[in-house]
Amino acid sequence: MKLVFANAKRCQQFAAIFANLKAFTENVSIYFKTDQFYIQAMDDSHCALFECRLMSKWFKEYDFDPATDMGQIAINVVMLNKVLNTWSDNQELSIEIQPDSDKIHISFENGEDDTSQFNKYYELSLIDLSSELMSVVDSETLTDLTINSKLFHSLINQLAIFADTLSINFNEEDIEFTSSGVDGSMVAKIKAEDLAAYAMLENSVLKQTYSLRYIQMMCQFNKLAPEMELGFSADMPMVMKYAVGDNNDTESFVRIHLAPKIPDDE
Repeated sequence: MKLVFANAKRCQQFAAIFANLKAFTENVSIYFKTDQFYIQAMDDSHCALFECRLMSKWFKEYDFDPATDMGQIAINVVMLNKVLNTWSDNQELSIEIQPDSDKIHISFENGEDDTSQFNKYYELSLIDLSSELMSVVDSETLTDLTINSKLFHSLINQLAIFADTLSINFNEEDIEFTSSGVDGSMVAKIKAEDLAAYAMLENSVLKQTYSLRYIQMMCQFNKLAPEMELGFSADMPMVMKYAVGDNNDTESFVRIHLAPKIPDDE
């Protein structure tokens, strides 16, 4: 199995995925198919489910043979993140695993006649990890919106000043975000027309409550894409999705599901 990344943007996105994934889990399973690279991980509290799907076209080279290559590996996220942090913008990143090997080989190589950096080659040990791949069903949501990733990240950090619980009230005209604690409170209202996209079932309202700490973790991936898509439904996990492909690849994404908090009075 061999992966070669198309350009610096793809390398930066891949590094950002693992830089922020370590907040969810220390070790992760990676699944390979002929047409895609897939990660699925649950946080220790089983409140959030992380997914990453990178289609074969997302890479410059995607070489996977199901007859000889391993369809699943597991690796320590922290160590992989440390290695990826040594990559330089002008270097080509490639990852290779030999059939039946217990090592993953990572190389950073300069372009022709480029001597600004040294070529670097790493070898990391694969680990044994017992994990079961969960079936994720794409279901329709009651409310969907698209918002600027960095702006939403900033808003969530501001709301977290006062509490660890976020209440969200949706109606057809606007969305109200509230955090309230012993030292004070904050309310932020976003009009529907100020969002890149907003859709809600006609004549409906929705109120949900979430852990701000987890939403902060989810928003750390904001560098992956300029906009994020959010989906909400009653008594269902919220979904935050970053599209990481391009016009020729609309199927590659990072997606995180977060269970709502149960109100104290229930």
